[in-house]
Amino acid sequence: MKIVSLLVCCCSLFVIGCKNKTNMIKMLPALPESDSAVVMYYHAPGDPRFFNMTKVILKNPLPVIANDVNGNVIKAKDTCVTQGKIYFYGKAGTVETVYFSRNKDCMTLSFIKTGEKYFTCMSDDAKELLNSLEKNVTVLPGRQE
Repeated sequence: MKIVSLLVCCCSLFVIGCKNKTNMIKMLPALPESDSAVVMYYHAPGDPRFFNMTKVILKNPLPVIANDVNGNVIKAKDTCVTQGKIYFYGKAGTVETVYFSRNKDCMTLSFIKTGEKYFTCMSDDAKELLNSLEKNVTVLPGRQE
């Protein structure tokens, strides 16, 4: 009986330990290797038809967002409307798409992997970066509100 109890206890600890680690796996491991990005800011949150954009050609600010994206996965915040998206470009032209919401009650980054949408928390540093990049947007002709 003691052996069965010990076995059950060990198996439970193993399952719980594995479950917690799945939230810590880097969901987009190639993201930190991105060498450039395009950030799109929607004119109206949730409506990607009209946007302003900026290009990031220096690699150094990108890890701020990449680290947040590869942080712990959180419960979905479907009430948070997407305010824009980021296309990360890497070696051999690979592209990863990350969506963001900078509202105070949201502060999320999200992405789709294998058909499922995941959310992570956006740090204050990532929000500041997105705010500063927005000051350098290119307004596309014929797309102004």
